[in-house]
Amino acid sequence: MHDDSNNTNLIRITTRIAATVAAAVTLTMPLGYFAISYQYMVGSLETASEATADNISKVISANPELWRYETVRLDELLVHRQPTSRAEARRIVDMQGNLVAESANSLTPPIVKRSYPLKDAGADVGKIEIYRSLNPILLRTGLVSFLGFVLGMTVFITLRVLPKRAINELKRTEEKLHRYARELKESNEDLKNFAYIVSHDLRAPLVNIKGFAGELSAGLKELEVIKESGVCRFEGNDGERVDKILGTEVPEALDFINSSVNRMDALINSILKLSRLGHRELKPEPIDVKELVAIILKTLTHQLEQRNAEVVVGALPELVADRTSLEQIMGNLLDNAVKYFDPQRPGRLEICAESGVDEVVFHLRDNGRGISRDDIQKVFEIFRRAGKQDVQGDGMGLAYVKTLVRRLGGRIWCKSELGIGTTFSFSIPKSDRLLGNERGDFAL
Repeated sequence: MHDDSNNTNLIRITTRIAATVAAAVTLTMPLGYFAISYQYMVGSLETASEATADNISKVISANPELWRYETVRLDELLVHRQPTSRAEARRIVDMQGNLVAESANSLTPPIVKRSYPLKDAGADVGKIEIYRSLNPILLRTGLVSFLGFVLGMTVFITLRVLPKRAINELKRTEEKLHRYARELKESNEDLKNFAYIVSHDLRAPLVNIKGFAGELSAGLKELEVIKESGVCRFEGNDGERVDKILGTEVPEALDFINSSVNRMDALINSILKLSRLGHRELKPEPIDVKELVAIILKTLTHQLEQRNAEVVVGALPELVADRTSLEQIMGNLLDNAVKYFDPQRPGRLEICAESGVDEVVFHLRDNGRGISRDDIQKVFEIFRRAGKQDVQGDGMGLAYVKTLVRRLGGRIWCKSELGIGTTFSFSIPKSDRLLGNERGDFAL
């Protein structure tokens, strides 16, 4: 209901704006055209009256006493340079207002008049008057008014229709987003249920396999006792074959079954752990990241000493975030860096951060083995590991980190070069309550 009310208000506002713009276009075009045309007409009348007065003044100067009677010459001067249009008339009058000469045409009101004095030796002796009808301008202004009305209606309809279309499109987009959000929620619930199904339905046969493997081991021990007691004896090749089966092949098979069951159980636990990350409630709180990193490094002291590693901790901020998530992110990245130091040279680990406009970006650089370009994206996928597999792990650490960073609204990426080292970078969005560090580098 609230959205519908907002949409109604928006349509009402856009309608008013459309009407205002349309009215402005409808009125401005004819008024503007009339004003410009009128000014042009007045200017041309003044120019024509001045030019004609100059020519007539020459006749007056040649015969100042009898110029009024030079009607033929005066008529020629009145007609000279006169427009072929019948919408103009010209008259010459003396100082007493008596008509001396005229070039008269029938003019339809309204009429515009302009006059210019006639001079003889600097003294006024009469004046030239020019009249012009406004009808042609008014007719053209009417046509422009019609065009302005058509254009104004076009503008009104356009401005009226486009917002409605935009609102309808926005509604459809919102409906799609709600549907996608609902489907995403359902998919998350399905994934959550799938994780529980995995934990229950897959673990049940694993328990059975492990149980029967245990029974086979117990049975094998019992057979060993019976064989040693001499109750059951095999001679020759059969005896050797039975000894090999009972002493080597069956134990090896049972060891393989047990190790596979344990591996499968670990993978199931990893999937469950990853699925639970998306359901744990985040609890933002102020965190001194430098102190948090120091605590994590303290737990890695033995490994760092074994690898003769140097650790450099740069400026780190105090910010507001979920402590558990940030601790797991830093812990996994630092643990990975230490695990994959190159044993052929002393290790070096650098932790720093930089403040952006909307986020804080953390960098963890090491001089370890490095990752090939083809494997950089794979390391963030579940159960995927890069390089030589001589370090214990299940390939889930960076998948956890990626999920945690995304839950905090950030992003994570990696740059690496084989034999040189690796830099893992991740961002945490700035909160309105970002606290800043001692130097103020992270203040809002």
